[in-house]
Amino acid sequence: MNTKYTNRSEKPKKTGMLLSVIIPAHNAEKTLRRAVESALGAMCVIGDNETLRAGRQGFSEQESSPSSIYEILIIENGSSDGTEALACLLQEEHSGTVRVLQSEKGVSNARNKGLDEARGEWILFLDADDYYLENAGTVLRDDMFFSGTDLIVHSFESGKSLVHVCQPGGERFSGDISGISVRMIENPTRYTTVWSKLFRKDRIDYGRLRFDPSLRLSEDSHFFIRYLSLCRRIRLIDRPFYHYSTDNESAVRTWDGKKEEGYRKSLEAVQAFLKTQPEPVRKAFAGYGMMQFNLLMVREVFAAGPDSAERSFGPAEKIRRMIRISQEEPFAAAIREYDPGRHKGLRYLPIQLLKYGLPPAAAAIYEARVLQNRRSEKMH
Repeated sequence: MNTKYTNRSEKPKKTGMLLSVIIPAHNAEKTLRRAVESALGAMCVIGDNETLRAGRQGFSEQESSPSSIYEILIIENGSSDGTEALACLLQEEHSGTVRVLQSEKGVSNARNKGLDEARGEWILFLDADDYYLENAGTVLRDDMFFSGTDLIVHSFESGKSLVHVCQPGGERFSGDISGISVRMIENPTRYTTVWSKLFRKDRIDYGRLRFDPSLRLSEDSHFFIRYLSLCRRIRLIDRPFYHYSTDNESAVRTWDGKKEEGYRKSLEAVQAFLKTQPEPVRKAFAGYGMMQFNLLMVREVFAAGPDSAERSFGPAEKIRRMIRISQEEPFAAAIREYDPGRHKGLRYLPIQLLKYGLPPAAAAIYEARVLQNRRSEKMH
């Protein structure tokens, strides 16, 4: 993806910091310590590595000490439980490596505060209800030697399942990276989250890139897709270091009756950005939009149950709502571009059935996916 840069930032000064882990924390009293300590465990492996420390040319011995190579930023944002007190306690316990910051409420505001304050060459995002795996330090340490790479994408654990992003041997891309960019954009649930990845701070600053606080869903994807346009080299590695927890009530997995507006607004933002990109990448909007439509169907339209008056939608009403949304922009723009030769696989089957005038069959697939997700999340 080639982008014309019009808002260049000054080259950031070297700080000696190698890694910054950004942890937004909102009502995370039950899981925050686990997240922070998993990150500390990983960072210690990196900070204690003599080869990495010796290779930091231009820095004093003190600037290359383990505690000056990494930092963990907890960004508390409007919690109503004991998150803030716990964050401050963790800062006291790990003085010099853990810092507590405050932001306005919202995960995007918290991540933006972290980006404003981060001093590391590499940026990692960690959600407060997730954690790094035991081997994370070794995996991330090896990443530090890829000095010419702008983005490193890892496979990850989702509950008890392992989600692969590439073949076991890994993949690397440089120069014209539009092919891998399209692949990632068209499969957002596998690729476009910001966790389980390493981002270059200078690339983020170069593009003056931040999260959009007005987006309440898929804000990760919006950030990630824009970051792709700043990349010159990308690596995909099939060594997981991140565990995504599915045993909690996240905004994405919890029914709230407001997701249609959220997904619509986020999709409009991605659509507007992709219009500025080269043609192969622009065409990825169709696949991306259809996957966002699938998420909306599974996480809201067909997830609505009979346990309260607000959620009492019968099968006929769900099908009517599905059809209506599929015919409204920006979802309609994506679905119009459905191409059976390009958009293959089971994830496109309900879209195909809608195109062929078989909405009840599409609805049956979405209902089955809702049940599958519920069983999976209970098991995890």
